[in-house]
Amino acid sequence: MAPTPTELATLRALTFRISSTSTSQLPQHVPAIASSLANCRSLLSSAQTTGPKSSTEASVAIHKYRTLLSTLLQDRTIRGRWAAIILIKSTIEIGGWETLQKSLPWVRGLLGILSKPEPPSSKKLCLITLTRIFVLTREYPTLVREITTPSLPAFIQASLQIASSSPPASLLQTILECFNQLLPRHPTIFRSYLKQIYPLLEHTIAPTPSSKLSLEQTPGPGFEATTGVAAAARQLYTQLPCSAPKGASSQEWQESFKKTIDNVHHISDKVFRAVVEDWKPSSRDLRNVNGQTLEDEVQTLEADAMALPSWSGIFAGGERLVNLLRLVKDYIDCSTVGPVSLDVAVVIDLLTRLFSLTIPSSSGSKSFQSAIRFNNQVGKEERENLWLILPNVHVAAIDILQTLMCRCDKSTSAIDTIMLDQLVYVFASERDTPRVRTACYLAVAELLKRSGVALPKSLIDPLGLIIRTCCDDILPLDQSMSSSSKQSPQQAKTNGNSQQTLTNADTFLSATKGHQNSSVMFRGVQDAAYALLTVSLTNIQPHCLSESMRTRMDRTAILVGQKDAMVASVLNQPPSRKFGKPAASILPLLAQIHPGGQDVEAILRPRMPVIRTGGQDPVDDDDEEQSDEAQDGEEEEDRFVGNELDTLLETAANTNGVGEDIAITEAIDVAPTAASVNTPGISGHEESDPNNVDWSKGGNKRPQEENASLSPTKRAKTSETSEIATAPALIAVPNSIPTTVEVPATSGASASGEAVSAVPFASKTPILPPLAPLAQPPVEDSDDEDIVPLVLGQDTDEEYD
Repeated sequence: MAPTPTELATLRALTFRISSTSTSQLPQHVPAIASSLANCRSLLSSAQTTGPKSSTEASVAIHKYRTLLSTLLQDRTIRGRWAAIILIKSTIEIGGWETLQKSLPWVRGLLGILSKPEPPSSKKLCLITLTRIFVLTREYPTLVREITTPSLPAFIQASLQIASSSPPASLLQTILECFNQLLPRHPTIFRSYLKQIYPLLEHTIAPTPSSKLSLEQTPGPGFEATTGVAAAARQLYTQLPCSAPKGASSQEWQESFKKTIDNVHHISDKVFRAVVEDWKPSSRDLRNVNGQTLEDEVQTLEADAMALPSWSGIFAGGERLVNLLRLVKDYIDCSTVGPVSLDVAVVIDLLTRLFSLTIPSSSGSKSFQSAIRFNNQVGKEERENLWLILPNVHVAAIDILQTLMCRCDKSTSAIDTIMLDQLVYVFASERDTPRVRTACYLAVAELLKRSGVALPKSLIDPLGLIIRTCCDDILPLDQSMSSSSKQSPQQAKTNGNSQQTLTNADTFLSATKGHQNSSVMFRGVQDAAYALLTVSLTNIQPHCLSESMRTRMDRTAILVGQKDAMVASVLNQPPSRKFGKPAASILPLLAQIHPGGQDVEAILRPRMPVIRTGGQDPVDDDDEEQSDEAQDGEEEEDRFVGNELDTLLETAANTNGVGEDIAITEAIDVAPTAASVNTPGISGHEESDPNNVDWSKGGNKRPQEENASLSPTKRAKTSETSEIATAPALIAVPNSIPTTVEVPATSGASASGEAVSAVPFASKTPILPPLAPLAQPPVEDSDDEDIVPLVLGQDTDEEYD
């Protein structure tokens, strides 16, 4: 996009603002200037060529702006250099390749700031700006060769010097994060600095602030290792195998991962020495600690296989164990330069060991208590301290399980049932800890997403405790202070039945106040519980949940108004418990609580096309253009056939008894022998040939074609000696059932013997196919006697008897 005059005017205004503002007040104007640079994107990213006057003015304005930033970068004041760093980063991100190719002088100035005694904030911004420049040049090999390759070694060296001088935690974290972004992109350059990076990471990946050792007993520099510093160090530690020689990075990663797993088992041997573990290693020789004399304190004074610093104390051991478990998670989660082989069996073996040891319940059964055996060489105090740190260990182990499931996807579905049983075992003993509940909710939800539909009822039943606790965390009951305000008195009997109560007066001050469940304070617990409830209603087969459990889940979703859980309950309806009656659905409540949701609207009123069945009247084009009943809300009125009755009577009167064809919906099949109609009140009837009937004189039926075939239900019995059977006349009226009517004889009809047409009656019953008139049974026996005639109306078997 070509630059506009507005962008040129904006850049000139910004240049004037920077030059006219004193350096002491410039940091206050920097946020507004940096945000206004976005309006000059096309101008800064356009190629500056000599030519028209406008192009020359743009080149002059851009050159003046860049020169001002370079001068400001060499300013004597700290505030001026601080403002220049921020403006340079904003300009490079907006300017693109045109600005990036001319950034080498800025890079050299920024590297000079790193070697000067600048404030930590200036150095932090300088590190971020240089890292951003190196990352942007990755897409252009020419710029990598001209800018990144000559400048990156100096950047690494300056950063390591800052890290070795015990910087603040925020600055150290910035250095580690910058290395984490640059090392995978430039592994060859970092390879020569690994000997300096490893000591830095060894003191930061697994800090033990609770160690009982003094600073003199801990060799190496002391770093302020916060949670952020430790997380950045662990992520960088997993990327170090990328700097291995070509083709050896995958093997280096596997060896480093195996070394970490072994170190976790080594620390577990120290921390778990208070109990006798039932777990047996599958591929590692574990020493039996029961037959050896143990030290008075849990500690490791010598360097381990990973060259980590020493520690002392059960709490320091727990911190080291948790941090190493997080390192294992980062190994599984972080991306690598090339493909690597992950030994899942080693990870599952480690998780099995950690999950097999749980906190014993004080009110548990004897069988449960006998499952844990204590080591007699360890005192009760250390054993109780182990119960204190064990939930944190289990939370870190559950995080590893979640990462493994997300990373390996369906390839590890075979371990879902095993891990599900172990999570239930851990949850049963440590559900009082909010962090354990949160981790278990998320892990069980992930397991149910993967294989919940295929789980049988025997594996779903143990999840009842987790689901009930999940519902309690979603809908905590208000525990009013009524229990405190209740009379919890010391009652003393005096004079017969009289009693004297002693009540604490302070309870009345807070009697009107209530306190909710403690889980409300932990937002993560409720979010994880919401996720588990929705996944349970979606992926668990309805017949695997008991009626009380399903009712509890539905009630919880309704009371909190959780839309996703309610939709999942409607779509996964429970089976009916009563024969012949469908199960209750919460769809009305869903429509009442969330009336505006599109998914709810789709469930309530699905837009389905109109399905037309055969055998109906043809629909006119005007009727087809009308909208559907569900869309316009108008119902089609039923046609009243009484109006057609009047029309038929008038037509019969005008034609003087001459029968005419009446518009009917379906053709009436007439048997060949049914040539006349027998009407009550007429003395007799005449026999005639059906082929010689005069239809122009009072006939009310059409002649049937000779080649017309009769259906089995309309075929009548025929015989050479049979007589014509008496049958009422049938006339079909649209949208009405053909009704048989016997018309009384009139004077005109009796004299002439003409048949009178039957009058149709309106009916809302669906149209039935008309039946052919029944012929009289023959006198002689025939082979067709098995055919039973169909008679419409009243049964007339007595007439044939």
